[in-house]
Amino acid sequence: MLSKAEARKIMLAIPGTDERLWFNQPSVFIHDRFLAKTHDKEDAVTLQVGSTEMRDVMLQADPKLFYITDHYRKFPFVLIRLSALTKPVLKQMLVGRAAQLAAMPPIKRRPKKTAKKKTVKR
Repeated sequence: MLSKAEARKIMLAIPGTDERLWFNQPSVFIHDRFLAKTHDKEDAVTLQVGSTEMRDVMLQADPKLFYITDHYRKFPFVLIRLSALTKPVLKQMLVGRAAQLAAMPPIKRRPKKTAKKKTVKR
């Protein structure tokens, strides 16, 4: 069993990760992509997986560890019960997902628009 603080520490120990707000919740990102977060209402870690199909396989493979709420039904996320989670298992899942995210092309960001200065004609 892990605490939320222990899970957060493991997430941030993955090389290349940083913490920032996502939907007003502290979340862990790698290469500008969401990796995971401790859930604000559930005693769980929220992990983004590659697809809803992969998530469904995980749910069937180990329902004592993985679950979802109705909120996540349409999205490729899985909740991982802290009560059934160990440090090595969390680290293994995070390292695997981080490698998948690192292999993806970089996110293209639009340049921020700057306000145009009004010129006064004289």
